[in-house]
Amino acid sequence: MLDVRRLRLLRELAHLGTIAAVAEALSFSPSAVSQQLSVLEKEAGVALLERTGRRVALTPAGRNLVRHAEAVLARLEQADAELAHAREGLAGPLRIGTYPSAAKAIIPAVLAELAGWHPGLEPMVNEVDPAAVAAALRAGELDVALVHEYDLVPADPEPGLAVTRPVFTEPMYLAARAPGTVAEHRAAP
Repeated sequence: MLDVRRLRLLRELAHLGTIAAVAEALSFSPSAVSQQLSVLEKEAGVALLERTGRRVALTPAGRNLVRHAEAVLARLEQADAELAHAREGLAGPLRIGTYPSAAKAIIPAVLAELAGWHPGLEPMVNEVDPAAVAAALRAGELDVALVHEYDLVPADPEPGLAVTRPVFTEPMYLAARAPGTVAEHRAAP
């Protein structure tokens, strides 16, 4: 049977690209990550990584296993959340990531509502660069995140994220001079 903790390391390698980055993100030494990935290859019975000098790349079997690991880890996280809720209701720390303007304009009202619904939660808000949200969620540094997206620059779906839901839309306007009005020009002296 494949070890779930090792599957998580493989998934993080697929997202972060290097063993050193995985080690830093998950607070391991690079040699511990490398050793655990070697054990995972033995468990799998097939090469998951191609080693070229100091670099590694996923083999087709490795990429396929990462796809399955995403699903397995998402289901385990869901099961863990359901068990926690069954034990004690929604309680304990809730790590929320957000972008700076939402931290000031949106989050305070949300926290007030949340305290009324689930007084046992202990929300902690961190301002996070939207580009780093997916990695922070996958690494368990955040539980939820409020992010923004623009229609002209849609974000690609992120593997390993359980749910993304639109919360609200904000209209943006372009102001221009009304047709038929004449702009005043001052002549330079």
